[in-house]
Amino acid sequence: MTQDETNWPARLRDTAPAVQAAAVRELGDALKAGLRIALNGRGDVSEAHLEDFAQEGLLRVLDRIDQFQGRSRFTTWAQAIALNVAFTELRRKRWQDVSLDALMADGERLSEPSTIADDALGADEERTRLVATLRHAIEKDLTPKQRAAILGELREMPFDQIVELLGTSRSAAYKMLHDARRALKQRLHEAGITGADIQNAFNP
Repeated sequence: MTQDETNWPARLRDTAPAVQAAAVRELGDALKAGLRIALNGRGDVSEAHLEDFAQEGLLRVLDRIDQFQGRSRFTTWAQAIALNVAFTELRRKRWQDVSLDALMADGERLSEPSTIADDALGADEERTRLVATLRHAIEKDLTPKQRAAILGELREMPFDQIVELLGTSRSAAYKMLHDARRALKQRLHEAGITGADIQNAFNP
């Protein structure tokens, strides 16, 4: 680790305005350069997007600087934050035109064989039974909004966007998803399907 890396937090906290401003500018440039490499080839990312992602990432790094524990290079830690910002925003843009009605309609189809086929995990009898049990649980044990929320997660929709679509609070959405997962787990348990069975089904 270079001395420059070691001193990033100190430079960003420096009480001398010129020193701090230089550090902020250099880190912003480094984040943008890293994002350009990581997102190279994506047709949905422009230079303006890179600038926005880097600036938002920089703000989050500065806000969380006290959380840096030195387990990696500071710039590696900061780049991870900036990349998370970028991917979250790209996912949000991907689903920005989705309505609650459309998400709920798709959620209703989660329990249909045309959406999750019996052999979705393979032709093995136990895997087929697991899929059939999940479909039954989705249909019988989840509310329309729970199905919509689960589908949103499966599609990697940002959680805040799920909350907005559902027209509820973050805590209420967390509880909704928690209750949905608990209902699915209970149905699997009643069918005699264990955690090991599920792990084996997804890791043949």
